[in-house]
Amino acid sequence: MWAIIVANVINKWGYFVLLSWMPVYFKTVYNVNLKQAAWFSAIPWGVMALSGYVAGASADFMIKSGLSIVRIRKIMQSIGFIGPGVSLLCLRFAQTPSVAAVIMTAALGLISCSQAGYFCNVQDIAPKYAGSLHGMTNGIGTVAAIVSTVGAGYFVQWLGSFQAFLTLTAVLYFSATVFYNIYATGDLVFD
Repeated sequence: MWAIIVANVINKWGYFVLLSWMPVYFKTVYNVNLKQAAWFSAIPWGVMALSGYVAGASADFMIKSGLSIVRIRKIMQSIGFIGPGVSLLCLRFAQTPSVAAVIMTAALGLISCSQAGYFCNVQDIAPKYAGSLHGMTNGIGTVAAIVSTVGAGYFVQWLGSFQAFLTLTAVLYFSATVFYNIYATGDLVFD
């Protein structure tokens, strides 16, 4: 359960940082007007929607191929956190807003793999209580989303750099990947 809570917290942290700060990022870092920033910011979310479908279909394929549920959850969760973490670190090297948009699109597309990772893991460990447990973990994750969204503004103002906050977020992604891979289970925990 703790692996799912930590994964939800970090997923919401990164997801809402990107959701709320992406237009400001493009405006501040690349001096793109807000109308253009909206387009640079919208495309990654469309790709994320399609990637969620691909992640689910891939997980289903792996289940039918005979891989264990816990292995599939860990693979998908690792992709869902390591991919965005690496992408956020790569933003440092983006010279144009178009390149940054491609990198952010990759980050959000890979985040969607978490839907076949921790997100489904609640159903594995507690099928009778999945709704309640998901609500609880999502509530805790929402607190992290609020803290990260508000905290990003203070952090960026304090250090004068988006990249520092994105690096912090990448470190959180990597740390949560390790934690999830150590503690996650696909076994029934709550009967």
